[in-house]
Amino acid sequence: MKKIIYCLILFFVGISVSFAEILNSPTWGYSVDLPEEFVLVDKNGADSYMFENAFVSSTVILKAYKKEKFSSSLEAMETVMKQLGAEFECAETDWRNTDCIISQFAFNLGGASNTGWAVSSLLQDSKGYVVMLCYTPTDVFYDLEQFVISCVDSLCIDYGSYYGPGPLTSFAFPKGEVQNHTVEIAGEKIDFPLNSNDIEADRFVVEREYSVLCLYQDSEMWVEAWQRYYRQVYKNAYSRLKIAAFNIYNRLIKTCESENPEIELAQKLLSWTQGFDYVRDFTSTDFTPITASITGTGSDCDSRAMLLACLLHHMNYDTCLFVSAEFSHSLFGIVLDKAGAKINIDGRQFLLGETTAQVDIGLVPANMNQTDKWIFVELNN
Repeated sequence: MKKIIYCLILFFVGISVSFAEILNSPTWGYSVDLPEEFVLVDKNGADSYMFENAFVSSTVILKAYKKEKFSSSLEAMETVMKQLGAEFECAETDWRNTDCIISQFAFNLGGASNTGWAVSSLLQDSKGYVVMLCYTPTDVFYDLEQFVISCVDSLCIDYGSYYGPGPLTSFAFPKGEVQNHTVEIAGEKIDFPLNSNDIEADRFVVEREYSVLCLYQDSEMWVEAWQRYYRQVYKNAYSRLKIAAFNIYNRLIKTCESENPEIELAQKLLSWTQGFDYVRDFTSTDFTPITASITGTGSDCDSRAMLLACLLHHMNYDTCLFVSAEFSHSLFGIVLDKAGAKINIDGRQFLLGETTAQVDIGLVPANMNQTDKWIFVELNN
């Protein structure tokens, strides 16, 4: 099963006909960040939901159960699969330090064959179990398998889920050896560790989410699809850079001598990324995974901007990403009390950072100062 994934490398609030919001279940405490154009077609109270996507032929089912109903996630998964009359295989995965099972399955419904992936997990505070399935008609499954995996990987069962890899990615890329790396920022050499699988896992998610994004290039919700693409890439990479951010902050904050060390620190990091090798690759996603970017792999504006947003958010800054189709460019945003180009998002004044030219934070090219041309990407919850 691992080889298959690797090689392809509620009472819900605000449900509408086609949505782009993260859907939350206050009753059970889980959430999903599904791709665009899913429609709620059936539900049973706050415990069971079915969504269908006519734009991308697929179905998502979510079921939640009280903990006393099953003895394990495996039992919950097997029960759901037997109710479907499915053929399936299961495997454990180390996800969120909880009891979690993934499954690939196939079943017939109304004479039609369907194939998909599923996850079963114990919920936070042992509230119960959630089982999530995503499937497509079997004849298109292998064309849409990346889409299916993206759906299942969007499940979150606790706050930390918003900042870590999903269950299928965690299974395909288990933790390996720790490898040490060194960066030089503002004259300071700083060591940090990465897991041996981090860059490969990030690259897998980048490619997977790009394939999902491409499905929506002719959709009216292409902006929302673009936003989700960056959210999913960021989600997978964020926790991998936790120690790097901690080490960078602890070393650099001691070198800040101005009256505004929080501004000086942000500027040091921006100046560092502005010195990265500039690389574009129009034959693929044209996005360098940020775990690769921090280790010296050449990158473009959106990778650098996301790296800064990630590291600085770890350092307790309010950050985001801005992207523009008109300018074919990305900027990072940060809430700082400093003069410069800013974009107001619901009362939050994001100072803009340009990562591809040696300029101070808050300065952007004059021809790119039209704020209505920038798409806001909320990366943090």
